[in-house]
Amino acid sequence: MLDLAAQHADIKEELLSGFASILDMGHFVLGDSVQAFESDLARLCEVRHGLSCNSGTDALWLALRGLGIGDGDAVLCPAYSFFATAATIVRVGAIPIFCDIDPATLNLDPQDAIRRIETTPNLRAVISVDLFGRACELGELAEICRDRDLPIIQDAAQSIGAVDSQGEKIGKATRIACFSFYPTKNLGALGDAGGLVTSDKDLRDEIARLRVHGEIEPGLFGKIGINSRMDALQAVALSVKLRHLERWTQTRRRLALQYDALFAERGATPGNERISAGRLRLQTPVAACDPARHTYHRYVVRVDAQTRPGLVRALEEEGIASEIYYHRGLHEQPALQAYRPEIPLPETERASRETLALPLFPELGADGVERVIGVVTRTLEAAQV
Repeated sequence: MLDLAAQHADIKEELLSGFASILDMGHFVLGDSVQAFESDLARLCEVRHGLSCNSGTDALWLALRGLGIGDGDAVLCPAYSFFATAATIVRVGAIPIFCDIDPATLNLDPQDAIRRIETTPNLRAVISVDLFGRACELGELAEICRDRDLPIIQDAAQSIGAVDSQGEKIGKATRIACFSFYPTKNLGALGDAGGLVTSDKDLRDEIARLRVHGEIEPGLFGKIGINSRMDALQAVALSVKLRHLERWTQTRRRLALQYDALFAERGATPGNERISAGRLRLQTPVAACDPARHTYHRYVVRVDAQTRPGLVRALEEEGIASEIYYHRGLHEQPALQAYRPEIPLPETERASRETLALPLFPELGADGVERVIGVVTRTLEAAQV
């Protein structure tokens, strides 16, 4: 799904030069290199403050704790997301309120979220997720959250560099946004790393204390925090990669458009229509009306649930990776059964059965896209006979 060796070969000298400077300084945790990356991150998102931490998971935990969310509080989130989205809510003692998704975008369904807000006491925050790199458009939900003083925590782990429907950079329009810099992300470190952005100085200061065990001054601890400091070597790697992020993102968008066009030629169903008889039984993602609103962290298609296993095997036999995101909704995870809603979440469950991520990364190239499409087309056409 990603060729990190090719990516790093292209920027190897920049990385080694940065690492050498860290070795010479001998400052390996936080410090000037980390502060420089935090400033770069804030500048990218057009906000006042950037903060770094150990992972995207820690970023979510720090955001929740920084906002004072804890025991008995309720936090709304989509059920179709990575486990950490809900697990961090539980880890701070709060209760996840699961919402269904928009079947077209696979992001949080704002109307379902509004319905659940109306019936949920003790609701303290909303987590929105920009799934697969597409900006989550909240519409009326954002206005309701403002009226009720409900902060929105933007899980932007997959959308760094995108813009929202108003043309605002991801991270600018919400109270706080969280990023993952896991190596497979569009902006990936050389290990675990994460970050947050906000224009709220008080919130920034609170999170800065929480990431160092809650220390308010040397040797004095005001709250129970965690150890979630970024290594200087990771900050250097991220600063180097950040200089190339826009170029890589533009390449991802071009490859996604190529996928769309070639699948359309072969009879696939456009993302805004349901799969119908007589077509290639594959649905392409709904195209963003403005490409800048999508980073294409993943190119995710829909196929019939009964044909998906065979397609995965066919791709694997040809040496082509694919991934299922996600095998089940968060409300179906064994560890979260205590929070399973009584109301069904049909679109989340359908997406879990039908979605499949195909390779999409800058080094894939046009030939790589055509090769993937060839295998997918042959497999699905054979299954339809």
